[in-house]
Amino acid sequence: MCKKSIFTRLQSSVSRRVYAMVVISGLCSLNAVGQGLGNTPYSTYGIGETYSGAVAAQQMMGGTGVSYANGLFINGLNPALIARNRITTLEVGTLIQTKQLREGNLSQQVVGGTLNYLAMAFPLNSRWTISANYAPHSYLDYQSQTTGQIPGDIYPYVTEYKGSGGTNRVSLVNGVRVYKNLYAGVSASFLFGNLTREASTRTVKDGTNDYTLLLTDNDQHRDFLLKGGLAYRFKLNDKRYLNVGGTYDLPARLRTTRVRTLGTLIGDIPVVNGTDTLSFNSQGRITVPGGYKVGVTFENPYKLAVSVDFGMEQWSQFRDFDRSNQNLKDSYHIKAGLEYTPSWNSSSFWNRIPYRFGLSYGQLPYTIAGQRITEASISAGLGLPLTKVGLSDANLGVTVGQRGRDAIGVIKEQFFRFNLGFTISDRWFYRQVVD
Repeated sequence: MCKKSIFTRLQSSVSRRVYAMVVISGLCSLNAVGQGLGNTPYSTYGIGETYSGAVAAQQMMGGTGVSYANGLFINGLNPALIARNRITTLEVGTLIQTKQLREGNLSQQVVGGTLNYLAMAFPLNSRWTISANYAPHSYLDYQSQTTGQIPGDIYPYVTEYKGSGGTNRVSLVNGVRVYKNLYAGVSASFLFGNLTREASTRTVKDGTNDYTLLLTDNDQHRDFLLKGGLAYRFKLNDKRYLNVGGTYDLPARLRTTRVRTLGTLIGDIPVVNGTDTLSFNSQGRITVPGGYKVGVTFENPYKLAVSVDFGMEQWSQFRDFDRSNQNLKDSYHIKAGLEYTPSWNSSSFWNRIPYRFGLSYGQLPYTIAGQRITEASISAGLGLPLTKVGLSDANLGVTVGQRGRDAIGVIKEQFFRFNLGFTISDRWFYRQVVD
């Protein structure tokens, strides 16, 4: 191997690593802006609005991925399939959302964004790959109010409900190729975060002398989450596979510490000695339900993949700090996705781009005004190669969807999401040999 060739390879490798660090620092700054994706009244329930765990490439395919991985991106849905990552891979992604909320003649436009995930996978040997991940798990972001008349008084009152905060998880994932085309994996995560809920009642007088009672619950959550996964690739012929996969998330009882206070305000100014601590560091548990996902994929490696996933979560088993179920029901979803790459090893830039498309439909755990809430969406995107050679991509995608529908007492959300993710792959832990 000539010195010029060695220098070119080293220069390209260093450039990719520096670029990866720039991308991470830029996207991580989004997390300082806010963890949520904008006001959603549905985050009132449970531990807030939860994230799917899918990386950008999977989100463009409708959120599928329980049975599909090609080793070019880190599978965020099935821990067994990270065993197909045979070189060191870094994934970082962000999610930006704009949506319109509508109930009757009332409407609101909101925008939000967050760091969606940060993951790194590297093989320990020919069969075993390990991954370390960080991702937001759920977020609380809602604000609503009702008005009424104080009995026997000329003044009206306003009752307002607010929620903020979120939970995050750091995960250690192990994926192993057990035998030929059989894969197994386990993900162990530590979940942590704070959720704050406020309920206030204010007498409306002249703005400066309004009298407000404010009840605040601040809950600190922490505990471990476990997920197991299996996958198998049936070889149909030299160029075609039928893949099947499944995962199961174990139920968890989150350790929760609550601080509850009751405060008094005149206008916007807290009354001196007007805040009472009703409970301080009360200990309890929140039961988060388990769930399963299964999937099947037809795959022509690095050319075509068609996936279908089904999943169910047992939200009827949820219990909050006060052991209430909050009237949540079991939820399910069905998703379909397609990925097509004209020619992954072509010299043409456009031929090396993977084009992705997906559909998703699900029944959510919420029942509002006697109506079960559903969500449907359509996704599309592509992966732009970052170098002339190598396996690094910039993944861009959009999702358009709707949650809820026009009905009395039901809030309809119409959303547009933009996914931006970067996959940086390299042989970081291989020693260069010079002849």
